[in-house]
Amino acid sequence: MQDDGWQVDQQGRVRWLLIDRPARKNAMTSAMGTRLGELLEDAQRDAGTRVIVISGVGDAFSAGLDRDEIASGLANKSSFPVEAFYAFTKPTIACVNGLAYGGGATLAVACDMRVVADSGSFTFGLAKLGLTPEWGSSYFLWRQVGWSRALDLFLTGRPVDAAEAFRLGLADRVVADADLRAETQRFAEQLASLPEGAAEATKAVLRRGLDVDFGEAREVERAGLAERVRAMRARAKDRAAR
Repeated sequence: MQDDGWQVDQQGRVRWLLIDRPARKNAMTSAMGTRLGELLEDAQRDAGTRVIVISGVGDAFSAGLDRDEIASGLANKSSFPVEAFYAFTKPTIACVNGLAYGGGATLAVACDMRVVADSGSFTFGLAKLGLTPEWGSSYFLWRQVGWSRALDLFLTGRPVDAAEAFRLGLADRVVADADLRAETQRFAEQLASLPEGAAEATKAVLRRGLDVDFGEAREVERAGLAERVRAMRARAKDRAAR
């Protein structure tokens, strides 16, 4: 299904959201950003969707914000719904099928995990324009690759190929271009097959741990585990009663 610059493709319990502007290297407009937030809300409500995968149509993941909008002053904060990404409870995977530049790199980093094609690359280039990190990249990137590496990527604006992205921890898996979609689907299905609520609870515990000290993180872990045990016991009791 095509939808305002997006294709939505449901594959079992995995929902693919495909940026569909290949002639523009999948550069995103503000309207597309707004629509992405709506698509995330819909996926959050759908019990049959357990994992979200974001990728691009053609040979690019995304070139970031559309340059015509930047030039005309149409760009606004809805260009990328970073708050919706942060609040999304289900696992998200970026299937990076080529260039991820600027806001496109930020979109990939905002996802929980990244499967990257051999041809994939990341570029955070705003410092060269005299600008600072945007769309949540100042929060996400250094937590994934470390402080000094994030500063390196932000300040130099150099492209990072798939092999280096894997070494840095920016890519979780690197696969051949021809195998990218199948391998990403397989990975997503593995996550979707976990007991109901397990992936969401694990994600919540780890996310909370980003922003608390060790003692608080341990308390969050204990509370999360106790909640999962209660939920599993409740389901087992329900099954036994049937």
